[in-house]
Amino acid sequence: MRGFLDSYKAVLNVIGAVERVFGVALIAFITIAITVQVFTRYVLNQPLVWVEEAATYAFIWGAFVGASIGLKNDRHIKIATFVGFLTPRHQALMRCVAHGLTLWLMVWLMQKSLIVMGVEGRSKTIALPIEISRDWFYSKALFASAASMAFTGVYLMLLDLSRGFGLVPIAAAGPAQRDQHL
Repeated sequence: MRGFLDSYKAVLNVIGAVERVFGVALIAFITIAITVQVFTRYVLNQPLVWVEEAATYAFIWGAFVGASIGLKNDRHIKIATFVGFLTPRHQALMRCVAHGLTLWLMVWLMQKSLIVMGVEGRSKTIALPIEISRDWFYSKALFASAASMAFTGVYLMLLDLSRGFGLVPIAAAGPAQRDQHL
C-alpha cells in the first residue's frame, strides 16, 4: 500500500505544482491588468473596457485553483476540538470520514457543473476582444477545481484509512507533521 500511496502522492505533487504556477500566473495577470486599467483610465483618460472582465474571470479561476491548492497543502480551516481527544489512529479514521464527505461534495459539484455548462455555454463574454463561451469562467473552473480536489480527497482517504488500520505508520513528531499530507 505504501508504494501505491507514494506514487499517488507524486502525481498529486505534479498537479499541485502546475496549479501553483497557474495560480501565480493568474495573480500576476490580475495585478498587471488592473495596473494597466488604472493607468489608461486616469492618465490617458481612455479606459480599456475588457480589462475588468478579464481580471474578474482570472480572479474566479484563481479562487477555485486556490481552493484546490489549499486542500493539497492542508490549509483549509478546521476545528479539531473533539478529534484532539482521540488516539492518533482514531483521529486518522475521523479525518477519513471528513475527506469522504469532501469527496462526495466534489463529485456532486462536478455533476452539477456539467449540467450548468450547457446553459452557460450559450452565452459569450461581453467586453473581451474575443468571444469566449462563459462556461470557461464559471462552471469549467468549478469542474476543474472539484476534479482536482476529488482526486486529492481519494488520496487523503486512502492515506488516513491506511493510518487508521495500521498499514502506514503515523508520524510521532506531533500533529503538525502528522497531518502534513503532501
